[in-house]
Amino acid sequence: MRIGINQFCFPADCDVRQALERAKALGFECMEICLTTDRQEGLSAGGVTDALGISGYYNRLLHEHAGEQEFRQLRAMAQEIGISLSSVGGIISFSIYPLTAPDGATAQKSMDAVKRMLDAAQALGAASALIIPGMATEEMDYQWAYDTAQSRLAALADYAPAVRLMVENVWNNMLYSPLELSRFVDGTGKANVGVCFDIANARRFGYPEQWIRTLGHRIMELHCKDYRMSVDNINGFTNLLDGDVNYPAVMAALREIGYDGDLIVELTPPAHHLVDQTLRHARETLAALLQTC
Repeated sequence: MRIGINQFCFPADCDVRQALERAKALGFECMEICLTTDRQEGLSAGGVTDALGISGYYNRLLHEHAGEQEFRQLRAMAQEIGISLSSVGGIISFSIYPLTAPDGATAQKSMDAVKRMLDAAQALGAASALIIPGMATEEMDYQWAYDTAQSRLAALADYAPAVRLMVENVWNNMLYSPLELSRFVDGTGKANVGVCFDIANARRFGYPEQWIRTLGHRIMELHCKDYRMSVDNINGFTNLLDGDVNYPAVMAALREIGYDGDLIVELTPPAHHLVDQTLRHARETLAALLQTC
């Protein structure tokens, strides 16, 4: 298992080259590079992006209107620095242009943004793209939201059959059990659709080690952070071993299912101070868990 890092772990004013260089210097083996909108730094998006402190991100080489020239430059940059680009991430299909949007214009923006992620993954040599399957709202029929997200995901899988599409479990009022998430993924009927399992996101609704055993072979990547149940809101995310995730049990479950993919540190929002020190702690903690559990 490689230990990698999500780009959003670095502050919004950190240029993509700086993020890659800092990740390499900290000893990370790979990076989940993130596609952003065209919004410039400092603007508010509202909702979860503001709460996570990531509304201001702008990736000058990987945004919703970037193309082959930017992709080639980004790939060359990563190769020069000596760090692998494991996957393409981002949250555009969550709260910015939800994949479950009922209006056609927003839905098309969502599909186009995800297609841009898939194009980028192929150009960058990244095996996977992270897809957040929209969100269910109070005004929606749940079955409609489920079916719509599943249908659109299947169409995206056909668009890029060589790329692994990883559905992430997030707080989107949908897919809140490993059984439902498994059925959702299997129901696409696409071999290149699987799961990016966020360990801490699952802790609020159960026990991550149980999710891992149920999801099994569907897990293509892991997001690693921790969560404090006593907080019980989006401010409860913490660095590894500072929350209520039983990480030794998680590692045992991963061994059971034969997982050998990437472990991606995802600490958002970034620390207010000594960012690199907190990220180094996360990497060293994962390395110790791999050695001892």
